[in-house]
Amino acid sequence: MTAAALSSPLRLRSKPYLVPAGRIALGIAIVALWQIGTGVMGRDFLPSPWDTLARIGSLARSGELFRDAAITFGEAAAGMLLGGAAGAILPFLLRLSPRLMRALDPLISAGFGLPKLALAPLFILWFGIGITTKVVFVASIVFFLMFYNGLAGVLSVDPRLIATFRVAGAGEWVINREIVWNTAKPFLFSGLKIALPRALSGAVVGEFIAADQGLGWYIEHARSLNDTTGVLAGAVIVTVLVMAVNAGLRRVQARSLAWRPLAADMTL
Repeated sequence: MTAAALSSPLRLRSKPYLVPAGRIALGIAIVALWQIGTGVMGRDFLPSPWDTLARIGSLARSGELFRDAAITFGEAAAGMLLGGAAGAILPFLLRLSPRLMRALDPLISAGFGLPKLALAPLFILWFGIGITTKVVFVASIVFFLMFYNGLAGVLSVDPRLIATFRVAGAGEWVINREIVWNTAKPFLFSGLKIALPRALSGAVVGEFIAADQGLGWYIEHARSLNDTTGVLAGAVIVTVLVMAVNAGLRRVQARSLAWRPLAADMTL
């Protein structure tokens, strides 16, 4: 690691205002470009930030925003728990049987490469258009993201360290808890950074296909009415949800990986 890489977190700590100031400046630049785009393209094609904000305010006052956001967030959370937990746990189980891991590898790779939208008609046929379809759809997406990140963490464990623990009399449970889990934890957090936004976007896409409520349904309904303001308002709401989830994840990661201060600083 170079001296510049080592000094970067130190500079951030000495000037803590740089990160929030940079984010504010970026936000202002995006809004300014958005407003310019509205002037060039016209409000029918690209509603202004203020029109979009007014629509979001209207949705909030009517209660539609919170109802649809809660439904979409609930579908994403349930799918994340179902698929994400299975994907995170499976690498630890497969570690106990390397032959089974090699046997399942091509099947899991094929499942990862299969477009999940191709399965949507089957999910609708099996589960209908209710919440179950969206939960299963989200689970089918996040499972592989968590699995491959967890597997990378499990495979990165130093076998010499495991051998040392075994010589000291440690059992498999202690090895998994003290060595494998702590080694894989940063990889799992990396998987969560990818999987959580994908879970929300997967729930929205699932609602595009078959739903009668939720943010995805609202966006699709607005599109069918050529309501570009509604489409953009729904997209902004989803973006804010993703940002809020990522902010919460950063806080959890910083506390969970407090023993890795450099990594925690780099996630500001």
